[in-house]
Amino acid sequence: MQEALYEGKNITLSVLLDGKKEIRELKKSSDKGAFSCPYCNETLIIRAGSDRIHHFSHKQSKSCELSIESDKYQDQIKRESKQHSVIKNFIHDELKAQQKLNKGLEVEYGFLAKATEKWRYYPDIIVKNVDKEIAITVLTNVTQNRDEKLTNQIIKRNTYFKEKRLIPIWFIENTEQSLDLNRHVIHLWEAELSLAMETPEDLMWEKLLNEMTVDQSLFELFDYHHQNTPGSYKVRSLYYIQSKEDSIQVSVQRFIEDEKTSPFRAFILNKGYEISLSTALLTTQTLQLSDPKIEIQLRDSFLQELQQKEKEHIAKQKEIEDARRTELLNKGHDSSKRQESSKDLLTKSYFRTEILEYIKTCSARLINSDDVTGYLVFNGASNERYNTGRYKIYTDVCACLDQLAEEGVVELFEKGGQRDRTYAVKKYVKS
Repeated sequence: MQEALYEGKNITLSVLLDGKKEIRELKKSSDKGAFSCPYCNETLIIRAGSDRIHHFSHKQSKSCELSIESDKYQDQIKRESKQHSVIKNFIHDELKAQQKLNKGLEVEYGFLAKATEKWRYYPDIIVKNVDKEIAITVLTNVTQNRDEKLTNQIIKRNTYFKEKRLIPIWFIENTEQSLDLNRHVIHLWEAELSLAMETPEDLMWEKLLNEMTVDQSLFELFDYHHQNTPGSYKVRSLYYIQSKEDSIQVSVQRFIEDEKTSPFRAFILNKGYEISLSTALLTTQTLQLSDPKIEIQLRDSFLQELQQKEKEHIAKQKEIEDARRTELLNKGHDSSKRQESSKDLLTKSYFRTEILEYIKTCSARLINSDDVTGYLVFNGASNERYNTGRYKIYTDVCACLDQLAEEGVVELFEKGGQRDRTYAVKKYVKS
């Protein structure tokens, strides 16, 4: 075992060795009975050899039951950083202080509370409150190269605690938190995703989000990159923990579940907030893990932000619709102009043919635009008139005659008078 009682305090052999104590010096102390078992008080000796790491061993008998379970627990947490023990002990001491005020509260280190039952896994601390038992575990040293193996361990331990009818609560070392507030995204290790909890506050958020009446999904309104829109929103929370000088702070983080495959990510509801360890550990039937007043403010703020996003979305959609409508109108106008232009060409082509036929059959040396217009109306052209009485096709007739003049078929002879334009057929033009 690694633990021992030395000079009235619990210590671990690794701490003594880190203090630059030589193993031979410690062995001399153990030979003189300086170390004892913190569970049965029997004298411990230090064993050192090449086959096993340095450890304490009972001097007179086999290891006691509690020391065996302690070794099992120590093996379970050997992956943790040095901060693990510091944080765990802070939590234990805080809950012990609450125990003095709450007679229905029982607080103990996990392996001590359940050693006689010889559990397969132990939480760091077990809190019993009336008929509820809570399993508190601190997780440190979460890194990429440990993530896959750690996830499997967490799933096994979480499932085991639930089978034992405990409520599992996990605190994660704060160094692992990764947020992108501008994109409302939290990036996660798979292990972190496995530790996400559903608390009463999460259920209140869920109720709020799923009962909202908005035309678009939250993901779309907040421009959150996603593959699929969920049928209903599932809110989960993570609790990051860190030591600050002589205190421990807990960071509360809530999100809507999204990607459950690598890279793991979720829609973050807000930037989160910090609370003291005493606030987080305040117990009713379970740990509070939040500040109710802050949660109300955050929900109100989120609703206001959501309403603003919806207004922006509606305005943007209107802008898009207006632009689309304008584009369609412009296309329709262009099409109408093209149709009119085409009609113009057809009309002018028809007039040209008819005017050439008129010149061919006309024996007169001079022709005028009014006579030509009358000829065309007589032969089926539009007989619509202006208020002045002049045919509306008159302008097109003059345009055709001018074109024929440019081609040398006719020549403008006289302009003005009652008959506005007189043309000389080319073969009759005066020299």
